[in-house]
Amino acid sequence: MISFGHLAAWVIALGLAVPAWGAPAATYRNPLTVRLANGDAAQNCADPAVLRDPRAKPPTWYLYCTSDPVSKTERPQHGESGPWHFHMIAIYRSTDLVHWNYVGDAFADRPAGLAAPTSGLWAPEPEYLNGSYYLYFTVTDVADARSPQPGCDKDSAVGVAIAENPAGPWVPAAAPVVPPRRAGPGCDFEWTFDPKVVEDGDRKWIYYGSYGGGIFVQPLRADGLVVEGEPKRVGAAWRYEGAEVVQHDGWWYLFGSTTDCCNGPLTGYAVYVGRARTPAGPFVDSLGQDMAAPRAGGTPVLFQSGNRWVGVGHNTVFPDAAGQWWTIYHGIDVGEPFFSARDKLTRRVALLDRIDWVDGWPVARGAPSDAPRAAPAVAPGARPRAASPAQTSAERATPLWTDTFRGPKLDARWTWLRAPADDSWSLGSDGLALATEGTDLHVDTNTASVLQTPLPDGDYRIEAEVTLDAPDACCATAVQAGVVVMRDDDNYVKLVDMAHGGLHQVEFAKELAPVPAHYPRYGNTVAGTPGPTTWLRLDVHRAGGEERYTAYSSRDGTTWVGGATWTHRLGPQARLGLVAMGGAGHRAVFEHVSVARLSR
Repeated sequence: MISFGHLAAWVIALGLAVPAWGAPAATYRNPLTVRLANGDAAQNCADPAVLRDPRAKPPTWYLYCTSDPVSKTERPQHGESGPWHFHMIAIYRSTDLVHWNYVGDAFADRPAGLAAPTSGLWAPEPEYLNGSYYLYFTVTDVADARSPQPGCDKDSAVGVAIAENPAGPWVPAAAPVVPPRRAGPGCDFEWTFDPKVVEDGDRKWIYYGSYGGGIFVQPLRADGLVVEGEPKRVGAAWRYEGAEVVQHDGWWYLFGSTTDCCNGPLTGYAVYVGRARTPAGPFVDSLGQDMAAPRAGGTPVLFQSGNRWVGVGHNTVFPDAAGQWWTIYHGIDVGEPFFSARDKLTRRVALLDRIDWVDGWPVARGAPSDAPRAAPAVAPGARPRAASPAQTSAERATPLWTDTFRGPKLDARWTWLRAPADDSWSLGSDGLALATEGTDLHVDTNTASVLQTPLPDGDYRIEAEVTLDAPDACCATAVQAGVVVMRDDDNYVKLVDMAHGGLHQVEFAKELAPVPAHYPRYGNTVAGTPGPTTWLRLDVHRAGGEERYTAYSSRDGTTWVGGATWTHRLGPQARLGLVAMGGAGHRAVFEHVSVARLSR
């Protein structure tokens, strides 16, 4: 008797399509159904990228994933002490965008002469160019022969391979498309990661880069094999990576992912977008803020909403057969976040959600979704299926108290946890002024002064207006000022204006303890762009012993940006705190802090 796995492997070997699991789906539910040749679930598809095969008669798509373990059954016989099997860019095929079947790996091993023996092959980018299939990918450590500094292990580059079929076989080019780029002496290199290629008429462009240096765009030679001309930064360093760029209605849209991709259940990855009239940028958000500026702009598209999914990002964006736009991205199930916590292998599965264009901007309503949704259209000429309804809130905020700190002394509601020196804070016509301290509130470093007050029961909203005097070129350490809701030093959520390494952003973080062995205790995501003065907002909803903390920020106190949610269990004893920490020598002023009750 021939098993399904042997039959599928035989069909793949002949270069035939493995059929989707039945008729095209009318609905789907995340995560996507991704299967290996033996029928096992493929449970990891980091940095997903999708290519619709232009040569296929029925609509057919291919999904490419970063080199990673994809199934817990593929670990060798040594058990917990054995190495994991890393697929060298796993490739899957689908005819309905919901069910995906494994067709093979792009490479049997790392391309010799291009990649070092232990290099990762990350962030695949498939394109159909010049009548052939191109697969661009990150080489995290180039072979010494391709490095300006042999012996380094962080001299990353962008490679490419070419095939006559989207499933391969792939023939890698000998030389990098984008070679390693120095950031300093020795083994100090910028992060040449995450390629994306677009065509504008007869001209090709490639985007690349990550936190170390930022995202760049550069012209690509007509043959697609090497960059030419000068690079231009279009995404701020330490803010964005995972560039995805599409054209829609005369605009070019740059989607960038931000914060940590791979932190288990405390991953706060999220996707922001800006647009430009040309592929060369600059890309600005819906409020006119440049994504490459020190106070980096970006309109939020994908962010965690408090359901089972966290760390949603590194997306691909495309239309279905009816012209409706969609995004596939990876996310982390908080109930099963790791392949192995000890080995720091975060389990990142493929998720799908619809993109609608509203007033010229991409909107993913209700994403990341965790309920049945109408599936993409796959028949040529089909009409797009109904969109999910827009989510509205009828909540009212009833003020409970506001403090402007103009009096001669602190209101009786406030008390200090680890009081600072008397000359390091003051009250006055501007509000509460705090000198930033060389202290912190992070994992095992619990030295910061916190000005605390009780919080109400039920659902509530906190707002604070904060001015942090850190200039654009600041700071060597993460100088920050804002609010925390804390049960104790090791259990809190935090929303702060932060300046670090020349980047200003609104950080929204969570810490908890105790945690299982090898699990993280601290994770962060971000909200909107900070201004000279930044307004911070936390909406807190309680249910079933758990709280949902949703963050927003504003540059004027009127237009709010954000919406990411952390869940926590801080309980009724949680207190509101004000902090100014991370490094000495700066000043934060709280012009007002308020608490309101939320109700429907």
